[in-house]
Amino acid sequence: MSESTKEGVTWLSWALFVVLAFTWGSSFILMKRGLLTFTPVQVGMLRVTLAGSFLLLTSFRRLGALTRKNALPLAVVGIISVFIPYILFPMAVTKIDSGLVGILNSLVPLFTLLIGVIWFRTTVTWRAILGIGLGLAGAVWLLIPGVEIEAAFVLFGVLPIVAGVGYAIGVNTVNRYLKEMHPLEVTTCSLAFAMGPALIVLFATDTVGVMMASPVGWQSLGYIAILGIAGTSLANYAFNHLIRTTGSLFSSSVTYAIPVVALFWGFLDGELIGWVEISGMLMILTGVWLVNTRKRAVMSSKELQKTPSPLKETAEVNIKS
Repeated sequence: MSESTKEGVTWLSWALFVVLAFTWGSSFILMKRGLLTFTPVQVGMLRVTLAGSFLLLTSFRRLGALTRKNALPLAVVGIISVFIPYILFPMAVTKIDSGLVGILNSLVPLFTLLIGVIWFRTTVTWRAILGIGLGLAGAVWLLIPGVEIEAAFVLFGVLPIVAGVGYAIGVNTVNRYLKEMHPLEVTTCSLAFAMGPALIVLFATDTVGVMMASPVGWQSLGYIAILGIAGTSLANYAFNHLIRTTGSLFSSSVTYAIPVVALFWGFLDGELIGWVEISGMLMILTGVWLVNTRKRAVMSSKELQKTPSPLKETAEVNIKS
């Protein structure tokens, strides 16, 4: 089965793609509002707890899907792809521009491809690789005019990159080991694994006391609630659905559209959009199109016959699966 198409990229897939891009593209602003009261760790743990609580209230029965066989993959998704990134992103926003964090988040499809090739023996065409490279170049191009390299950028700029690696590991884990599960089951169970340590952190840091002592505490909590429910519970459900139906490359490519959403918010806020922004956006959208074209991402058997090992051996594994 082709890695890029699976059941096929339908209009519903693209609709979910757009909704996810808009939701996650707005998440960094919500993090900033939450940081007016809470620490980065508290913002991340509140996001996990509120998202998990919402799902447990609405989808408690989905926990019945948890078995010995899928417990480890679900724990990997919950800790490496949820718990850790949700701390790292708010930490990064405290020192570097939220738009820059969004740009660095665009590395996720690249990491998804690399981890898929190295760990899960995924094989893709040069067309898909070109699309990922072009999309990443477009994201960087949007950032260049305003970048000032400082020590804080170098130090805190690593945090969203590490978080992106965590996301990529989660994408490949779901695609490889959990694709038979319903997306809501994956989302609920993985968040359940993250909620336990999140609650411990919240109690240990006196989060309620911090909120009550702040004049904008309830406002900050409201922003994080939106981030947790819309940007985590509902968005992760849609994201896991995309992974299961379209493959890891299409689903992870949604991160390329996050800088475009940032431009949209800037336009509404009165910012000017010039040729740099337009060209960068076109590069990103072209990259997404190249990655998700209906041409097969996995090599054909004729191509395999012309391909020397060990790449040939890697591709043969994917054709059999």
